[in-house]
Amino acid sequence: MVSLIVVAIAAFTTAFVFGLGGLGSAVALIPILVFVGVPFPIARSTGLFTNFISTTSITVHNLRYGKVNYRLALPVVATSILFAPVGAYVSFAIPERVVGLAFTAFLFFAGTMVFVPKKREFYRSDSPILVPALVGALAGFISGLLGIGGGGLISPMLIIYGFDPKVITTVTALSVPFSSFTSFLAYWKLGGVSWILLLSAAIPAVFAGYIAGYVTHHYMKPQHVKKLLGIIFYILAIKFAMKFI
Repeated sequence: MVSLIVVAIAAFTTAFVFGLGGLGSAVALIPILVFVGVPFPIARSTGLFTNFISTTSITVHNLRYGKVNYRLALPVVATSILFAPVGAYVSFAIPERVVGLAFTAFLFFAGTMVFVPKKREFYRSDSPILVPALVGALAGFISGLLGIGGGGLISPMLIIYGFDPKVITTVTALSVPFSSFTSFLAYWKLGGVSWILLLSAAIPAVFAGYIAGYVTHHYMKPQHVKKLLGIIFYILAIKFAMKFI
């Protein structure tokens, strides 16, 4: 019998930690749920819905305090939605392991670049359309190809392009709910959902996401957010390395 208290604590903790970087926590929550005895399909649907609910909660906070850069965020969201189905279609032609290893290498590279010392830290203050549109297209394509959320690619690419990490967290948090919810619907249709387990994870994640958004924008400096994102990139890279190597 799976302890719902353990599930709630795990959901709150992972949603808060990953929420500080504007990312969904499914990549960490799903293995924890499987470890405590939850069947993988149920764990995955629970993790995806927790992704959706926690990042939506973060976005509600960001919208309430006017933290979302729409000119930067909307092209990312639009193109990621358009290219996710393309990635899903291409997945039948390209070996998943090849793409997964390339994605893993990119995450290790992005995480390393975050910690490379610079003389001074300057962040782009402009809001171009082409760059975020390309980032969203690539993130959506890889998301569809591997069946993952696109936040793990959106965030490091925007970091490399030089945008403010605190702005990046709002862009990522706005984009993740779309891919997470559509993936969850597929599992729901297939019957892989435990509503008691899902609510035990989702309710704490709502509060964790909102608190994480508040802490990020009121108490953390951009360089601290950037380093936190670097650590998360390494965690994601290790996770994918374990899967594809």
